[in-house]
Amino acid sequence: MRTINSYERVMNTLQGLPADRVPVFAVLGAYGGKLTRTDLKTLYSNAQAYVAGQQAARDILGFDMILATFDYSAIAEAFGGEVAWFENQAPNMKRPAVQNPSAAAGLDLPDPERTARLPVILSATRQLASLYRGSVPVFAAVPGPGALPALALGLEAWMETVLFDEDNARRILERTGRFFLDWAHALCEAGVTGLVVTESVASVEISTRNLFEKVFLPHLRDLFSQINAPLVFHHGGGRILHMLDLLPGLPGVAGVVVGSRDDLGAARASLGTGLTLIGNLDNLSLPAVSAAEIRRRSLECLKTAAPAGRYILSHSAADVPLSTPLENLQAMLQAAGEYAARETETS
Repeated sequence: MRTINSYERVMNTLQGLPADRVPVFAVLGAYGGKLTRTDLKTLYSNAQAYVAGQQAARDILGFDMILATFDYSAIAEAFGGEVAWFENQAPNMKRPAVQNPSAAAGLDLPDPERTARLPVILSATRQLASLYRGSVPVFAAVPGPGALPALALGLEAWMETVLFDEDNARRILERTGRFFLDWAHALCEAGVTGLVVTESVASVEISTRNLFEKVFLPHLRDLFSQINAPLVFHHGGGRILHMLDLLPGLPGVAGVVVGSRDDLGAARASLGTGLTLIGNLDNLSLPAVSAAEIRRRSLECLKTAAPAGRYILSHSAADVPLSTPLENLQAMLQAAGEYAARETETS
């Protein structure tokens, strides 16, 4: 098959069409700052700085997707919370906006075009979408509708509300759901190819299958049906093998990222072949082992998941650790090229 560009490679894979090789992706937000020697507070507060970091990452490494600014602390801040800044990792929420569910249900909703750093994210997204239109897909990460209230209330308080205060939980989901749609639509209007929805309440570490199916899944189904863009469902950092079979048929969902501790073969069997499977390299191991070991693990993922089609090789958590050597990241791409060459030889 002829060589195609990254946009064609990814979109063909998401649609179940032939591609010259398996696409490869890594989350390189903070890593882009490392490549351009930009401090992380500037990187996540200045659209031009973030765009320059992504350009450097693409030019040096050549992964098949670009992720717009992945910074949920900006959303927590927009709701009224406080941000914690770090020298060697992306910012995080330091303090939520409110402490009790009644206050969360009445929070003012941020305006994507005006509130806090949200306009900075939209500006960077527009620039990236313009730079790479038709050549590299640009996705944006959004907190899932079930997990979004945790950015206003804190995760522990939010899950306690879900379990013990059904009325307030419903009101909070309805209110934050409006912002989810506002934010998703703003990112789509900024030109993204699709959205990565990180839904931590789908992980076994946060919620049971029954709770997810009863409380969160109907909410997701309703909101996803109102978005006109491909959606990639992400576990948010845990394991989701226990509920993968619930995802086929969700409106707009084209792919699913599984956790590094999920069994990749079992995940394919549970998810079926109608959705793209993504993952499952261990994020924390990327700086800790050799490039040869990353290549070996990548080839194992490819051998397990690629034969059924609709597979993207990726690590399975958030940002690549800044201590990851370039050669370890390049090993992922090398493995995808080797696997494609072997398949061509045997066909």
